[in-house]
Amino acid sequence: MTVDQVFIIRKLQNLEEMFVVYSAVTRMPFATCDEETYNDQVWIFTEQDKVQEFAKSYTEKKILLMGVKVKKEEAPMFYMNLFAMGINEIVFQDGDHQHKLELTSVVKIPDYTKLPERQRPILNPQLQLSAIYFLQELRKPGVEPDKETLKELEEEMSVNLVKSTYLMPVEVDEEKEAPGNIRLLYVQNKQGEKFQPIFSDTGELMKHYRGKDQKHRLLQVKFEQLPGYMIKDVQGYVLNPESINLILKKEQMEILMKYYGKSEE
Repeated sequence: MTVDQVFIIRKLQNLEEMFVVYSAVTRMPFATCDEETYNDQVWIFTEQDKVQEFAKSYTEKKILLMGVKVKKEEAPMFYMNLFAMGINEIVFQDGDHQHKLELTSVVKIPDYTKLPERQRPILNPQLQLSAIYFLQELRKPGVEPDKETLKELEEEMSVNLVKSTYLMPVEVDEEKEAPGNIRLLYVQNKQGEKFQPIFSDTGELMKHYRGKDQKHRLLQVKFEQLPGYMIKDVQGYVLNPESINLILKKEQMEILMKYYGKSEE
């Protein structure tokens, strides 16, 4: 690492506030893939008006972006969320100067492999990243997405959906005996449809329950186990309802298991 890179990294780390480009359709940092290195990137700016200029360049493509302020005290959690998203590079726009920085050079990522398997946190970066790319393409307003591109992105996401393990919050009645002491939870949309929430990691779980006085226990559930936890009269599951809000209906889950359930064999 050069002296200039060290200086740039320290400047980024010491910013009192920074502006991150977010996707309006996923409510998560806007992800791009570098055409030369294939690094998965997010964009950070020192000036809000530069974010607006950047966002305008994507408006013609019907990609809706916005700037989100991240304060210095919020930065550690923000960077950890990037790790959970599968991001490995930051594009740091300092005024008119652009710098590409490895995420691990900006923040130290904990090595969970040293922990016993049962103590390792649930993380699904491949799932998060593939779902983000798919939904950024699918949810362009007023635009018919490129069918070939969308098919490739959907297939990659589908493989990751089936091979992932999820966090499922449940309420436990301490006064009752198992298994009748567990109550499965659901959320309801404006159309009255009910879906059970599942999460790719604890960061996404915290987004949903932040500020709510609720105590839950967490189950770790593999994709093929999800049908066994489904409540009567729900339409299916919703993955990360506060961000990508990906609906997985019963019929879709059956198709995913049929075509991708044996992909690891």
